[in-house]
Amino acid sequence: MLQDHMHEHFAIIDYEIIWYGSMNLLSRARADDNMIRVRSKDTVQELLEMTFE
Repeated sequence: MLQDHMHEHFAIIDYEIIWYGSMNLLSRARADDNMIRVRSKDTVQELLEMTFE
């Protein structure tokens, strides 16, 4: 089953690693939450530009 709306969260570590997904990093996770780890300075820069510019 697909949800109509997914909460997106991310954390950037040392401008090189991104943890990205629907899991809330500061509270309890739900069974359908997910999270991926990406290691890429270029992707970090792109995500920061999309989010804050």
